[in-house]
Amino acid sequence: MTSVVFLSSVQGYQESRLDALAARLRAERPDLQVEVLDPAASGPVLAKYKLQFGPAILVDERVEFVGVPRFRMLAERIATAQKGETAPRSVMRRGGTAE
Repeated sequence: MTSVVFLSSVQGYQESRLDALAARLRAERPDLQVEVLDPAASGPVLAKYKLQFGPAILVDERVEFVGVPRFRMLAERIATAQKGETAPRSVMRRGGTAE
């Protein structure tokens, strides 16, 4: 099962947009495991990925977005991740190395 984790901003920035996006994702994609971490819980996870503030979105424990994307962009990225493909605009090539 694909997991999607929404990391909240440690400054409380865009919490309502993040919650709305997570609720819509849960409603439209019940096959996904969707979790929203509060700012206190997000802090250590953000630090692990070398991010300072957030918000950010992890798909299968990989940072896919920093900030809050449009729903369509998130849905497309999740579909790409489920296929095991690299995102088309990623800086990473298929082998996992930077270009």
